[in-house]
Amino acid sequence: MNVVKSLVSDMPGVWRELTTLKQAFVVLKFVTDLTVCTVPPLTFAKSHMSIRTLVYVPLLAICYVVPDVAIFFALPKSADSTQTLIGLLLVVYSLLFFWWARFHMLSKSALTACFSADEPTFLITTGPWALVRNPFYSAYLATMLAGFIVTSSSNHPDHDHPYLVSHAGGIAMSAFLVSFAIFYHAIRDEEAKFSASKLRTQHEAYKRRVWCLLPLTDVMRR
Repeated sequence: MNVVKSLVSDMPGVWRELTTLKQAFVVLKFVTDLTVCTVPPLTFAKSHMSIRTLVYVPLLAICYVVPDVAIFFALPKSADSTQTLIGLLLVVYSLLFFWWARFHMLSKSALTACFSADEPTFLITTGPWALVRNPFYSAYLATMLAGFIVTSSSNHPDHDHPYLVSHAGGIAMSAFLVSFAIFYHAIRDEEAKFSASKLRTQHEAYKRRVWCLLPLTDVMRR
């Protein structure tokens, strides 16, 4: 509890140390991470949820919250303007892609949570799905990658919270890798369900045409 009180009391001072660009990054990343942690559980269909869903969803929330605390306290001592700008662009991509996908599927049945034991009844190939097969997962990972980029040079243990500052990059990367592993297995699980469904032929053609997580289909002329 004392650690939490210390972190909270130090936040105004840390905020004042941030440049305007870094402050913009912090605010936008907070909004983005709050969005991806709260909107999906509230809007996705709860039917067919599995034990893995109940285990992995809270773990993913931790993978967002803990690195964000480390990133905030490390940011005054890490990331030049180029790193911050790249991180900011990734967060913007994450937020825009998430809401684009969310609004695009309003006319469809609600998507189920990851690792749900359901059979797919439709295949979305328009909107953000025309650029990347998994726009939600792409958005989730983009904001996490942004956190690592802005803390990858964090090695200044001269703060009141030296562990957070000197290990922020490692914390952010660890969270990214854990989340990537979970999302990778979720994607494999979902694609296996398509392969066993009546949509198999359509989905196989879609897989050959569109990339999994990177919206580079048109760029790479796949």
